[in-house]
Amino acid sequence: MSINQRQYQQLSEMGISLWQHKPTAFQNISSTQNNSEYNIRYLKQNIDSLAALSKQTFFTDILLALELSIGEVTAQTDHLDLGLFNWFFYADQDKTSSIHCADNKLISPSIELIRKSHALKKQLWQTITTNLL
Repeated sequence: MSINQRQYQQLSEMGISLWQHKPTAFQNISSTQNNSEYNIRYLKQNIDSLAALSKQTFFTDILLALELSIGEVTAQTDHLDLGLFNWFFYADQDKTSSIHCADNKLISPSIELIRKSHALKKQLWQTITTNLL
């Protein structure tokens, strides 16, 4: 949809900014290329790994902070589905310093590594509060 100069000025005076919608096909292609370029591998998730996580107080504390119960979490092939977002864990242990979130995908090191590091705990909480809550 195009607008003329007069309409643009009126919208600008009302504080309405103009934006342009990107096609979702382009976004999906670029994210697929990014994953294949870096060959990111994630830890496999299943019912057993979810059961092991549910016994860890650190993980259950995170769920409590998100106002979720363990019953609302489902294990997919390579991530945990928490309803609001999907949580992926790096399989490579050398990616310990990068916790980030994009498109409702939280990507972090394993819970074990986060639990042992105060810096990673802080980074996880900041990422959750700024991107997911």
